[in-house]
Amino acid sequence: MKMKKGDLIIIVILAVALISWFIINNPGTVENERQIVIETNGDLYKAITMEEGMEQQEFHIELENGKYIDIVVDENGAYVKDVVCPDKVCQKTGLINRVGQSIVCLPNRVVIYIEGQEESEIDGISF
Repeated sequence: MKMKKGDLIIIVILAVALISWFIINNPGTVENERQIVIETNGDLYKAITMEEGMEQQEFHIELENGKYIDIVVDENGAYVKDVVCPDKVCQKTGLINRVGQSIVCLPNRVVIYIEGQEESEIDGISF
């Protein structure tokens, strides 16, 4: 049986559709990948991928007027170690380690949050 021009077009279309499906779904990516994102003044300061066995990292961010914030990041999550601000709510927030959690320091305009593909757990239901 000889292949016709129409058969070849159908094979090419199916091959392109299959390749596109693999690119869109990208089966090689890890769905549990989480990132700790640190923003200052609305700008990205650092994005750190949370990996098992990663070493503890400490970031000392100098802010205006002699203020600073010290942030600790490791495989367990992130927390504010020390900060110069009036109420220290961001330091009292403690460790964040799940997607959707955040630490916000309003006086210093610093935001730390975790983003990723996993779905957030339900923490309350209203009726």
